[in-house]
Amino acid sequence: MKKKIIYSASLTVSIICLSISIFFNFTYSPFNSENVKNNIAIFSSDTYKGRLPGSAENNLIGEVIRKNFEDNKLIPLNDTYREDFKTLCPVPTNTSPNMQISSNGVIVEKLKYGVDFKEDMLNFKKNSVTFSKSDKINMYTNSIDVITENGKFLFYVSPDKDLSFRSSFVSNFPYDMVIMITTNTYNKILDSVRAGLEVSVSIPFSTEEKSISNIVGVIKGRSEKLPPLILTAHYDHLGKDGLGNTYYGALDNASGTSFLLELQRSLSTYGKPKRDIIFVALNAEEFGLLGSKEFAEKNIDKIKGAEVINFDMIGSDGFPITFMQGLSFKEKNSDLLKTVEKSSKKNNVSYEITYQDSSDHASFNNLGIDSLSFCHSDMSKIHTPNDKYDYISTTAIDSAYSVAKDVINKSSYGFINIFLHSKYSILLFSILLGFILSAPFINKFKSLKKFK
Repeated sequence: MKKKIIYSASLTVSIICLSISIFFNFTYSPFNSENVKNNIAIFSSDTYKGRLPGSAENNLIGEVIRKNFEDNKLIPLNDTYREDFKTLCPVPTNTSPNMQISSNGVIVEKLKYGVDFKEDMLNFKKNSVTFSKSDKINMYTNSIDVITENGKFLFYVSPDKDLSFRSSFVSNFPYDMVIMITTNTYNKILDSVRAGLEVSVSIPFSTEEKSISNIVGVIKGRSEKLPPLILTAHYDHLGKDGLGNTYYGALDNASGTSFLLELQRSLSTYGKPKRDIIFVALNAEEFGLLGSKEFAEKNIDKIKGAEVINFDMIGSDGFPITFMQGLSFKEKNSDLLKTVEKSSKKNNVSYEITYQDSSDHASFNNLGIDSLSFCHSDMSKIHTPNDKYDYISTTAIDSAYSVAKDVINKSSYGFINIFLHSKYSILLFSILLGFILSAPFINKFKSLKKFK
């Protein structure tokens, strides 16, 4: 009788375990790098016109992300998925760019926009200037400072001969307008000023204060006492220039945004984590890390003790993963960095470590929060119109995921959860169930053999 009870209990437990394992495996939707690349193609398409903060297209991307969070049953961290803040944004004036050299009001020469000169996006406090030798002009080897009663202006010789590079926007940059020029244009300005001629420049952009949004969603964990794991990526980029060229920003950073969205889609099917996992699609990284600074400072009481992984430029083949921390963390102990190093070695993923404040990890580091960025540091096309999705590699995406997966599992999921979501659990419980089911027949066979 006792043996029958033990047998029945073992059979029941094994069936339940196998059923749970099958359920977990069939409800879990694994991370798929093809989904990431498909989203990169969408987010870096002409439809979204470079995702410039303050633009309708940037706002629309935010709504796509918000809808993803909502559809996957993430909940807001605060009152709403959108966390708004205000900042100055570049806006097109729909005027024609112009640079000309004049003598007593008569145009001597007109220079060509996009060939001889072009605005750099660093600042647009002013969008026009006229100057001559009566103004204060400082000549340097590769740049010219112009100081008039209307402001301070910088002209610099771009190392990029086609003037295609577009800087991040910095509203408090110490110049009121920055113009890229060629060596030939530099010489013409120099000769014109010396000859007593006037140089006039106007560009088709100004600035306007706008309300923009970070998008925040949470997978709730089992414990309110454990600090959260925070996963971030910025979804903004640099918009379009006055020639109509789109700065697609596929690697920087449609890639990180798409990686983040695929992580939240997959993890939303993975069972309840130990701690909250907060997903933050950040805005205005290209304006000086404004979105991450806003989020971190606003929510500092909720994220104390957190670890933060930021994804910025994921998917460039042939490059090691750079694990980047802020300058404030250069001499600090980082458990997160140790974990990603260990995972990289385990997965045979090449990596390097740098300390720079050039991505959103820095906003968290500056508040004492353990944070780093995953980055394939391919600088060959970023901030130019050539940063397109065609160059994105799913192999590189998978290598980044192999490291991120280990770190997320270690931080937020226990062994049982991880095991039950693996195919090995189905195999193990199937073997166990088979053994239990066959046990009576084995015993009967042994009895018959003994009787004979």
